[in-house]
Amino acid sequence: MTDQPRWLSDEEQSLWRLILAATRKVDRVMDETLQMGSELSVSEFSVLVSLSESETGCMRLRELCASLDWDRSRTSHQITRMERRGLVTKRKSEGDARGVVVEITDDGSERLRTAAPSHVESVRRVMFDHLTEQQSDTLRAILEQVMAVDNVPGTEGLCGPLYGGEPESKTP
Repeated sequence: MTDQPRWLSDEEQSLWRLILAATRKVDRVMDETLQMGSELSVSEFSVLVSLSESETGCMRLRELCASLDWDRSRTSHQITRMERRGLVTKRKSEGDARGVVVEITDDGSERLRTAAPSHVESVRRVMFDHLTEQQSDTLRAILEQVMAVDNVPGTEGLCGPLYGGEPESKTP
């Protein structure tokens, strides 16, 4: 890493802003679709999908955090709000007093079933209807490369205070 910033070229800056705008559009479309059809937020929908895809309809809180790639605090607050709305329940884990198990309720399952058709239609319209198979393959390859980047903030591979040096230790 050099001491000088590697500024984006005009073309890179334009592409970066397009990526940000497209991401905001996808987020907005997903949020508004879910709100209109089922009064669910994107976060609530994500939690319900994760729970519904488990064999038992329930998961330990730490497993839910991992499946959503959220920190424990965010997940815990989200679950508390969803429990108040009757979408999930939470209980102590049997045999582990510190563990918490989150379970989808009948109402949560029904809201998910109601939301899924319009959600998938919006995903199809905003993303896939416009792509050829080759474009889809290229986009997948690009996004996989982005996801493989480590040594940046927000990843476990982050080294040193900026980007150089040894990996930061999680323990003192």
